Amino acid sequence: MKSHLHRITAASVSASLLLAHPATAQESETPGVQTTIESTTREQAPNTDDCPNALVPPEPTTTSEALAPGMSSPAPLPPAGDTQCGVSAIPGFVVPNEVLASAWIVADLDSGEIIAQKDPHGRYRPASIIKALLALVVIHELDPAKPVTVSHESASQDGSAVGIGEGGVYTVEQLLEGLLLASGNDAAHALAQELGGDEATLRKVNDLAAQLGTTDTRVVTYSGLDAPGMSSSAHDLGLIYRAAFADPTFARIVGTESVDFPGYEDHEGYEVWNDNGLFMNDPDGIGGKTGFTDDAHHTFVGAMDRGGRRLVAILLDTTIDSGRAWEQAQRLLHEAYTHPAGTNVGTLAQPAAATGTAAAPSTEATPVRAGAQENRGIPLLGVGITAVVILLLLAAAALMLRRR
Repeated sequence: MKSHLHRITAASVSASLLLAHPATAQESETPGVQTTIESTTREQAPNTDDCPNALVPPEPTTTSEALAPGMSSPAPLPPAGDTQCGVSAIPGFVVPNEVLASAWIVADLDSGEIIAQKDPHGRYRPASIIKALLALVVIHELDPAKPVTVSHESASQDGSAVGIGEGGVYTVEQLLEGLLLASGNDAAHALAQELGGDEATLRKVNDLAAQLGTTDTRVVTYSGLDAPGMSSSAHDLGLIYRAAFADPTFARIVGTESVDFPGYEDHEGYEVWNDNGLFMNDPDGIGGKTGFTDDAHHTFVGAMDRGGRRLVAILLDTTIDSGRAWEQAQRLLHEAYTHPAGTNVGTLAQPAAATGTAAAPSTEATPVRAGAQENRGIPLLGVGITAVVILLLLAAAALMLRRR
């Protein structure tokens, strides 16, 4: 049973990081713990009927995507195709006035039915909710019991932190808990080094995103911090989180109220609590992910299970003028549950991991820092060559059969 007492005792560990880097601070749903000051206010949700973000996210208001003189941002991803950018919903669905997100989606995690959505393929900054891709790669590739010794670089990452320390030893499982429960950028960096480093990790998360069928997603920072070329969409994140909740390890961790987290050297261990307000405050909540940067604004993923029907709500680019991001998601989900299953305005594709679908061509991304331009390589060259060889062999075999 959830206690509804929401606290992260690691907050004191990461507070200095959050104050030192306000432009990259991540959202905290912890009552009484202020991690950032909301600078953007709005009284109603932005009108997206004219598809203002069909190619790129809104213009940044900070220097988070600054480039050196003479450099340019990466070219936009190809457009997703014709799509409705306003609100589309099943008959009778009433969008709560409190929902201030520029884009959102409400869908069934199991059937893939989309119940309602707004600007589903609009491109926005995902902030920390993109960490689900990193989590899935880690779950699939690393032994959860493997010990990881933390470097100074990992312990000194910008933004939100779970509080790992230099020289501390943690299991992969514990770092995953720090990644998903407390949105630790320090845990993200430590896990990425176990996957082969930053560039290798970015290739892997982008490959997975492509495999899941995303069209609007380019991951430039696996932690979710803003960088030139970074984007995702409500629809893409629906695909990603449908796959994530289908993974039992991911679902178990985001559905955990709190964990005992180890200390390091002369620092004692502490409790880390789930920072997802929907999970902590709604009896039907089953977890999700929070996110915030000054340019992404608040982003949020929250899922519920009511009578075996699992629904997820994903919000991008929202403010907290009418309630926390989790409360806006909760209103969308509660409205969705008043309508029976079976009617939809579209569907989210079945997760590739469940169908055995081969990976789609990758959109590679390498780390982009201020003053650096994204370097995009040739995606899945080896796979393409192999496919060509197989096709040539099949054609030759067919020709021989016709000649017999």
